[in-house]
Amino acid sequence: MDIILVPGMWLGGWAWYAVAPKLEASGHRPHALTLPGMGRDDGDRSGVTQQDAVDAVIAEIDACEAPVIVVGHSAGCGIVSLAVAARPDKVARAIYISGFPAVEGRPLVEGYTVEDGVIPLPAWSEFDEADTRDLGEAGQEALAAYAVPTPARVVSDEAHYAGDERRYDVPVTVIATEFASDDLLSWIAEGAPPVQEFTRIKDVTYVDIPTGHWPMLTRPDELAEAILSQPPIGSGRVRTAVSAKEFHEASGVDDWRVLYFGAYAFYRAESYDQAVRLVVEIGRIAGELEHHPDVDLRPEGVTVRTFSRRSGGLTGSDIELAQRVSAAARELGMEPDPTNLQQVGLAIAHDPDIDVRPFFAAAFGYEELGMEDAIDANRRGPHLWFQQLEPAKSRRGRMHIDVSVPPDVARKRIEAALAAGGRMVDDSHAPEYWTLASPDNHGVDIAAWTDFDDE
Repeated sequence: MDIILVPGMWLGGWAWYAVAPKLEASGHRPHALTLPGMGRDDGDRSGVTQQDAVDAVIAEIDACEAPVIVVGHSAGCGIVSLAVAARPDKVARAIYISGFPAVEGRPLVEGYTVEDGVIPLPAWSEFDEADTRDLGEAGQEALAAYAVPTPARVVSDEAHYAGDERRYDVPVTVIATEFASDDLLSWIAEGAPPVQEFTRIKDVTYVDIPTGHWPMLTRPDELAEAILSQPPIGSGRVRTAVSAKEFHEASGVDDWRVLYFGAYAFYRAESYDQAVRLVVEIGRIAGELEHHPDVDLRPEGVTVRTFSRRSGGLTGSDIELAQRVSAAARELGMEPDPTNLQQVGLAIAHDPDIDVRPFFAAAFGYEELGMEDAIDANRRGPHLWFQQLEPAKSRRGRMHIDVSVPPDVARKRIEAALAAGGRMVDDSHAPEYWTLASPDNHGVDIAAWTDFDDE
């Protein structure tokens, strides 16, 4: 299948250097475009318009054997959406990375300084930390060295969709990077104008790759995998996002409650054997649906949590899973008990000029999520939310958390926390536990579960 790759501002086709070969190795034909005015040797770029860029993508679509996949990055998402509108019958799927479709009557991008009709790459200090995450100094230097000033009119011209509304029939995948897909869903629900085009698209799939604004440079393997997994390229099931309200309003899910990071149900068991039988049924259902929940088996009963996306967002597959698990529990005579459900999260206040999240992510062995959270990749421990105190309140919000880990994990966890900006406060109790402090003086004990002689 032909996969057209459209880069964002300051980038040429070179930006896909680590992604395109992986697509080709999987039997597809990648087309990494350099849009008009974005070649390193191009002369006067100031006269290049938005329509010139859109026409270049349309021409590439027309030159390929339909249907094609069209991938846009950042401001390239707006260019792609306008090209898709002109050729909806030839596009099997549009994939938007770190950006959104164009908004009718509005420019694609605003706020950048224009110099002689072009927009140079700004200083790195002007980007948010979320944008540059994982890029590093070497990556910033390399990107700056290859960056080409973007013709201002490409992003400042008002966008206008051509053709009819068949563009809304083209399936879309959003790959969220410096923001989480749940952030995007909340912006859509709040009516934010830049993302309202999503409300009319009939089939939208959300994927999270937690990194900065340039995932083709920072996470090329994951980005290629995400592209290849989308229908009709891959064979995976389409998982369309649904809201908590839509989940609760679906039939057959009365046993379930949406909390942080998913939908949950708890079924009481009269015996351990009965609980095991439900777990077996859940495994069979998950295999048939190709959709696998988290399951907690205890003598008292079984807790089930849906898992569609890393951020905890819900999809239609979660509804189908919940319906079938509820039916299986009824067949086994197991009653739901929603009062048994809870999800614990920890809010950590900090001064706005101190970034403490890397320390806590390292100490807990967590992964950063979106712009404010850190989570357990295996979904066992409470999620962490980091709240900036504005104005800063000196010595405010100090806390102490115990993190219990196996002895063979403790040393690596300590080393990671220290490397993330922490400091050792007290190691006199080692190897039972070590007391560390974060950059702004929160306390964390890394406790190893040793074999005690006494009771």
